[in-house]
Amino acid sequence: MFHTFIKTFTLIAVILFTGHFSSLTATTSLELQKQADTLREEGKSLQAIDLYNHAIVQYQEEKDYAPMMESLTGRLLAWKHLFYKTNDKLYAFFVKKEAESMLAIAQEYNLMNRLYLIHFLNGTSAILLKDYPTAENEFYQAITIYPFDNTEKGDWMAHLGEAIYRNGRKEEGEKMILQGVQQMQNHSTEVDSFLLNVWISGAYLRLAKLLYNGDATKSQEFLNKATTIIDADSRLVIRKQQLNDFLKEMK
Repeated sequence: MFHTFIKTFTLIAVILFTGHFSSLTATTSLELQKQADTLREEGKSLQAIDLYNHAIVQYQEEKDYAPMMESLTGRLLAWKHLFYKTNDKLYAFFVKKEAESMLAIAQEYNLMNRLYLIHFLNGTSAILLKDYPTAENEFYQAITIYPFDNTEKGDWMAHLGEAIYRNGRKEEGEKMILQGVQQMQNHSTEVDSFLLNVWISGAYLRLAKLLYNGDATKSQEFLNKATTIIDADSRLVIRKQQLNDFLKEMK
């Protein structure tokens, strides 16, 4: 049953997106994954998914399941980007199934040391589906067992803060997001500037959205901070799209 589920899910994705590349410039599974990561952050979600599929199949042929988790994560994020672009719940379901398949793979191939990541991704799918109690629980578990004190942990704290806020504990949620920003700033030199800008601008934009209907002044303050970061870094293609979408909503 497990193998049938994984093969069927991957096959569906391959069928949907095969054909975007007539030839591949990368040869190794890692190179395919890195190219897919770049395409994903350029907003080319369909092309990224295609390359992730190739990388996943190659990892399977090599029986190299641990690094395959990174390609699966990347594909999940590409689905998430499509959700935000289209606001179609279909893509939120794909995100949820990706997270579920990763848990099955982790259990099957003894990769439970990545459980913290799976909890985070389950929280991500729950946020998209507006299941905020589940999102808070999953994000909390993810951070509780997260094995590093680094920049990414701050991003995860910001996600937890959103879930807390949407569960009605607004002051606590806002505080958690800002603690996440502080965590990122404290470890800013330990990560690539692109990721740092993605994460911090995301936290500020999240606060601007959450506070928009309750505290317009603070919302604008955080929007200005997000905008400053986004406008200064042309690599933030996805974040720029999200900023523009929010500005349209404000009109």
